[in-house]
Amino acid sequence: MAWNLSLALHLAVRSLAHHRMIAVATILGVALGVCVVAAILIVDVNTARVEPPPLSRTIISPANQADADSPEQVSPAIVTRIRFERPGREPETGSKGLLPTQEGAARRGITPRAPASPRRGEEDYQTMRLAVRLASLFSFFVGAVIVFYTMRFSVFSRAREFSLTLCIGEFRHNVSASLVIEAFLLGGSGALLGILLSLPLAAGLLAMGLSTTGRAPDAEFTLPTNELIILGVIGLSIALLGVLSPVREIYRLNIARVLQPRFLSSERLQFMQHTRGFGWLIPPLLAGTWLALRPFLQSWISVTIFFLIEISVVLILASAALWWIKPLLQGMVDLAGKMLRTLLPLETTLAARRMSLSSHTMVFPVAAVMLVFSLLTALHAVTRTLQDEVGDWSREAMRPYSYYRMPQFSPVDEESLQQLQHDYRMVLFRLSAKSEGEFPLRLIRRTDINPWLELQGRHPLLPGTVMLSRTLAARFDLRTDDFVIFYGPSGEHRFRIIDVADDIGFYAEDGQYIDLKSYALFSDGNPVFAGNLEKTLGDYIKARPAGNGRDRLERWQENALQKHYRFMKSGHSVGSWQLNEINRDFLIFDFVLIMTIILAAVGVTNTLLIQVHSRQREFSVLRTIGMDRQQVMRMLVLEGVIIAMVSALLALVVGNILGAVSVSFLDRFSLFDYRFVFSPGDTAWITILALITCSIAALYPAVSAARISSAESLHYE
Repeated sequence: MAWNLSLALHLAVRSLAHHRMIAVATILGVALGVCVVAAILIVDVNTARVEPPPLSRTIISPANQADADSPEQVSPAIVTRIRFERPGREPETGSKGLLPTQEGAARRGITPRAPASPRRGEEDYQTMRLAVRLASLFSFFVGAVIVFYTMRFSVFSRAREFSLTLCIGEFRHNVSASLVIEAFLLGGSGALLGILLSLPLAAGLLAMGLSTTGRAPDAEFTLPTNELIILGVIGLSIALLGVLSPVREIYRLNIARVLQPRFLSSERLQFMQHTRGFGWLIPPLLAGTWLALRPFLQSWISVTIFFLIEISVVLILASAALWWIKPLLQGMVDLAGKMLRTLLPLETTLAARRMSLSSHTMVFPVAAVMLVFSLLTALHAVTRTLQDEVGDWSREAMRPYSYYRMPQFSPVDEESLQQLQHDYRMVLFRLSAKSEGEFPLRLIRRTDINPWLELQGRHPLLPGTVMLSRTLAARFDLRTDDFVIFYGPSGEHRFRIIDVADDIGFYAEDGQYIDLKSYALFSDGNPVFAGNLEKTLGDYIKARPAGNGRDRLERWQENALQKHYRFMKSGHSVGSWQLNEINRDFLIFDFVLIMTIILAAVGVTNTLLIQVHSRQREFSVLRTIGMDRQQVMRMLVLEGVIIAMVSALLALVVGNILGAVSVSFLDRFSLFDYRFVFSPGDTAWITILALITCSIAALYPAVSAARISSAESLHYE
């Protein structure tokens, strides 16, 4: 039993040369998976180091007013402590769990000597960074599935070839060694190609301004060399691990049984035992158990741990759903048969019969395509939810307004201001500068805001009261009728929260999204602000139409205002910019998804190519009895379409569940208001994309099947 490595190498090279397209598809599976992860690692290492500007730790200090028109500096308010109070009970002093939600994370209050607060919004950036990395790893996992599938079924599809090799005297260990060498060549080539492809791709992503954190990339390009080497080794290891099962099958080959005449129906009988038993009950039992335990776990553990558990349950359910692929496949085969039998009677009948007999070989490609489009559905749902959140907030707080500044040397008197609003049918709100710090605030004139609030049936803003934005209220776990208490040398100042809303206190400025949405709105007349913020009251003006029927000011109204105030920004244009920024931040996910969709197409192509190779005799018989090349091609394309239909149906369920779970986590973890909404339109185009992807992936195997020589295949047999 001497080892003959030169013969094993020769067999491996000959096998790869003979099955060139299968080898190429396998190399692409490894290369694309490695490429996605490597590109994300390179982008991440060049953007994770970018730090936002440090936050001020002052309690209340107005924003810097120094600019070309206003050199004035305003002194900070004298406040030494801020405390929050809820009538009837004391607020909680902390949150539980290993990684708690951001909501209520600062409910203890604020003092200058308190530990430095984490950067506002940093948790959201790190969450996005983690999500991008996990999405890229998912793509890597799809590539691993392709490699495992290829190596696992290489023995099954080439069993006669291996049996003939063993019959002429070759040892099993040398045949097994040829498989190991083949896997090494495929895995090594794929890993190396993936890393090389990732370099220009990552450079292109960085040049486009994309990042894993939503921040601008660093100017210096850095390569994570150690991580890339480890990733290449992992890619090679996956290919080698994928060959373990085929090697075991080599030692179990029954040569006489393999070489005897066989029928298609025997394949079905071989795998019948795998579809029996109580496996069908696993998904519903798991789902029922989780629904029963979910409320208790949600109240006992932290948001992050609960999210990880829930995602794990969803993935287990998705894996358990593989039990249902074969009946779903059979159902889709029957449905396609009914729909297409009148148009393509022969092709539909043969495809349906073949897929019914070999449904066990379809589990891996269906699972891979299902996972890809589940991820696409889930990420698209999350992206749409974030876009809706930004859009809803901008429509309420930003888009109806135009933003102006008071000229330094030409203030407008009150009578002229009232006449201006009456003549041009607009509402003006005069604001102060916005303070920095953990509890940012600004003032607004009572005479401007209260008539507007009265028209809407809301409580007036008076001294001793305050309105909070939704984001700031979430950060400190505050609600209507709670109290915000300021302490300083002048004593205690209590403010009752009369409303939590975003429609009035925002002024368009530069800064982080979370900071723009965080503010407390006070009226003039509060002694604590008399010597500081109140000095800037009226420097900032925002205007909107007097009626609710129009979205924003007309041009003739803006022209009238610009005679008295300096125009700064249009709420409509700033809102559009915010949406564009959200779309740009999520382009990194689009890159991962596009690459993963290509991987899914490679997986389907590889599956059908392996089947074409193992079904040469079948195609030859069909050609001999009168079936032409176009009919053979249409039959294989139809098989690809049926795979897509089953995958899209499973992805519809799994993807929307993943999306709902992810949105629920974001809503509870972050300070924003996220709501999952099922979109039939988005589901339809993702389903169409799955059909197109699998149909295109089936074209080359169909052409290969049509080119098979009937005489050669039957002679070999």
